[in-house]
Amino acid sequence: MKIRDACTFLDGRFPLALQEKYDNAGAQVLFPDDDLRGVLVSLDCDRAVIDEARALGCNLIVTHHPIFFRPLRNLTGGEPKSELVFGLVEGRISLYSAHTNLDKIYFDRLGSAIGLAEMKLLVKTDGPRADGGEEYGFGVRGEFIPAVPFDDLLHRVCERLALPFLVYAGSAAMPVRRCAVSGGAGGGSIERILRECDVDCVITGDVGYHDVKTAIDHGVAVIDAGHFGTERILLDFLRADIQDYLTKTPATGQIRACVSRVEANPFSVFLPDRK
Repeated sequence: MKIRDACTFLDGRFPLALQEKYDNAGAQVLFPDDDLRGVLVSLDCDRAVIDEARALGCNLIVTHHPIFFRPLRNLTGGEPKSELVFGLVEGRISLYSAHTNLDKIYFDRLGSAIGLAEMKLLVKTDGPRADGGEEYGFGVRGEFIPAVPFDDLLHRVCERLALPFLVYAGSAAMPVRRCAVSGGAGGGSIERILRECDVDCVITGDVGYHDVKTAIDHGVAVIDAGHFGTERILLDFLRADIQDYLTKTPATGQIRACVSRVEANPFSVFLPDRK
C-alpha cells in the first residue's frame, strides 16, 4: 500500500468539502509514492510526535490540527514550525490532517462518551447531507436519563475523558438533565448555545471569563474540560477507522495504526501550598 492510498481513504472518510472556509485540512507534507509502513495518530505534529513516529517505524502521521493553518511564507532554520517541516522531510514522513471535516463526522462522539441520550446536532453548517441524514455541524445537545447531580457529572467527565483536572462553574448539588457538548474551542459558542438551546449545562473547551459569567447569569453550569481534553478522545475513533481500513485492504501485511503516547496536555495546574 502506498501513502497516497491511505490519504485517498482519509479524503473519502472525512470529505475535504466539509471543512470550514478558514481551515486547511488534508495533505500537509506528502511522499505519495512511498510504501506505507505505519500510521501514528495525534492531535498535533510536534518534535516529540515526529521522533515517536520514527521510533515506531511510522511514515504517516495523521493529526487533527493542521500544521499549515496560517500562511507560512518561508522556511528558516531555527524557526519552530520550519524545523518541524525539516524533520518530516528528513525522516521522509508524510503528514495528513483531518480537522473541521472530522469534527463534523464525529460530532456526536464526545456526547456519547459522557453518556448523553437523545442527542441532536448542536450547531448546523453546510446544508443537508448527501445521504439524506441530518445536517452536518458541530457538537450535540441531549439529556442525561435520569438527571445527574452536577458534582457527579464533574467526576464522570474526568473519568471518561481521562482528565487529571477540569475547570467549572456551577453548584455541586444542582441537577443536570439537558446538556450541550461542543469540543475544542467550543467555548466561543456559549452565547449562541444559550440563545438557541434550553440546557442546564455546557461542556466544552477554551471558555472565556465573560462566557462563563453569561452562562451563570442564565443559571447554566459550565464545564471547561479543555481543548486537549475534549478532542483527545476523538483520536481513538480515528485510529479505529484507519485500522479497520488497513485490516480490510488486501496486501497491507502487518501495517498498524496507533495513537501517540508522548503527546500531553500543554496545560498544568499549580496549587500553592497554603500553610
